[in-house]
Amino acid sequence: MARHARQSASGRQAPGQGTTHPATGRRADLDFMRSFVVVGLVLFHSAMVFAPGASWFVKNPQTSVGFAAFLLWGSLWGMPLLFAVSGMGARYALRNRPAGAFVRERLARLLVPFLTCLVLLVPPMFYAARLVQPGFHEAYWRFWADFMNVPTLATGLLQHNSWTYAGNEFDPAHLWFLYVLLVFSLMLLPLLLFLRGPRGAHFLELLAHFVERRPLVAVATAALPVMVVEAVFGPDVNTGGWERLTYVFPFLYGFLLASDARIAGALQRTRWPALTCAVTTSAALLGWAGMLTAHGAGIPTGWGALQGLAGWAWLATILGFAGSLTARRKAAPAPAGSLPAPAVAPWRHRAAWYANQAVLPFYLLHEPVIVAAAWFITRWQAPIPVKYLALVTVSLATTLALYELLVRRFRVPRLLLGMKPPPLRAAPSTTLLRRWVVSRSRSHRVTTSGSWTTTSRFLPGRPFTTRSGSSATATSANWFSPSANVPR
Repeated sequence: MARHARQSASGRQAPGQGTTHPATGRRADLDFMRSFVVVGLVLFHSAMVFAPGASWFVKNPQTSVGFAAFLLWGSLWGMPLLFAVSGMGARYALRNRPAGAFVRERLARLLVPFLTCLVLLVPPMFYAARLVQPGFHEAYWRFWADFMNVPTLATGLLQHNSWTYAGNEFDPAHLWFLYVLLVFSLMLLPLLLFLRGPRGAHFLELLAHFVERRPLVAVATAALPVMVVEAVFGPDVNTGGWERLTYVFPFLYGFLLASDARIAGALQRTRWPALTCAVTTSAALLGWAGMLTAHGAGIPTGWGALQGLAGWAWLATILGFAGSLTARRKAAPAPAGSLPAPAVAPWRHRAAWYANQAVLPFYLLHEPVIVAAAWFITRWQAPIPVKYLALVTVSLATTLALYELLVRRFRVPRLLLGMKPPPLRAAPSTTLLRRWVVSRSRSHRVTTSGSWTTTSRFLPGRPFTTRSGSSATATSANWFSPSANVPR
């Protein structure tokens, strides 16, 4: 009993520090999760071309109901997961930054790319949608002027997420995520600062203690505000199928998950009940949607509440299983007699670093690329599965190529799309010297406080970590954090 109590006490982390990063500031699992969602948006938006009843910029003459079911399922968890990871990033970003720096970074990483892409990338998509309408022959520059009518745009965007001018209805397309995240970050900043402070730490301690003792009750209770808000205000097709206000809760839940390991542990312990609930409620929604479509009825009362429950169940399931896999990998014992491994495997570090850099530009570029590719692919005389696979493949390859060739290597495109300036490359002599230092440190291990210290392979212009958790170079937070390339 005494030994068990000592183990529990030692395993419990201080409030507010449960899942904070080590000194490197790098969370490879969050980078991969974020990238997984953004790449999944290519599958999602490509499916909209072939789904019946889904209004989009370019539509295939033939549709398939299977894509409609896929869209309904994907909308339950895709954007809520992105907001949850953004909330985690906000917690890490505020760990050692003042409020002013947080606000400046948010404006640079969210507002600048929002305005840039609203001017350059969104109008062509709406213009392509108008070109297929009979009798439309307006020049692009005149259409662009109607789209960018600033007074109408500003008023309608904040109130309805859309605006109408000269008989045409517009919306920010996929850019809504950036401005909604920016609004949340600024409006919730006082609350986030409170949770970061001493009084907030006391509140988090009480909350974590309750969640640790009653994980299933806590997870079920967290679904209630999501269900209520979605039931009252209803889903919005222009913001990922959810009311914008509903995304506040995944954002705050992500912040809390990153504040104390016991809160994240509750999702790991309840992941199987959450999965059961997610599958059951999703099946109910699919069956209900089929009945509504057959009778031509609109969205009934109660749909939003069931959608809120299903969405939160999927979110809890994904985060719970992801946390469990991460914890299992970290707890895996090293082979007997082996030297300590680097804190992050080199290939994982490189992949996470690349994904962290690319994810926001990829998000900004992917939808215009899909629209352009669909404009040609929908005219093929081919079965729907062939067209869909071709659209996904071409869109993924083209988006990555645009990022590599036109964005990643140049300073101005990086800044306009919310990235940091490119890192300065070290001189060849400096690079060789640093590599020699790393090789010497490998051959002559240094013992600090009784623990071995090892380094991962040095990558020019990239950070590398040590076994003891120190960082040889400064690392940027992920793209959702204000210290990073975008929205956290």
